[in-house]
Amino acid sequence: MKPSISVREATLEDAEMLARLMAEMDDPSKGQIPFIDSDRMRCVLKSMAAQRFFRVYLVLENALPVASFSLMIFSSPAHQGMPQALLDAVVVTRMRRGAGIGEAMVKYALELARAAGCYKMMLSSNLKRVAAHRFYENIGFEQHGISFALPIAENSHAISCI
Repeated sequence: MKPSISVREATLEDAEMLARLMAEMDDPSKGQIPFIDSDRMRCVLKSMAAQRFFRVYLVLENALPVASFSLMIFSSPAHQGMPQALLDAVVVTRMRRGAGIGEAMVKYALELARAAGCYKMMLSSNLKRVAAHRFYENIGFEQHGISFALPIAENSHAISCI
């Protein structure tokens, strides 16, 4: 049975809920601390609002927040400047994982990307998130290339909140 969800763009008032959802990305039993607090989330949302095509979306099931994702639409010199979509910060609350919410949410993101004329939607997932990799493969994503990262700042709070 498919879940009945609605999706809307997140607002500053959603900062606390989004921070709680982000904290559910990793396993707290392994000593991992919450990803972001609500004040910092408000700062991030303000920063993202300055970017025309970079937004956070909140997924609601029966009017209760159960998931979220970020979507950036951009063009680059590759592929004749055709727009592409970057799906990021995908999370479903632990209590609702396996209920079809993630698949419905990604399909919604795909429709946003299609409507923007994107030729592809891509994402990056941490190597330790093996279950997430299986989820993405099961809904049609294919591994493409290799992702590399190089830390460039020791201060993890690079966004200045003024």
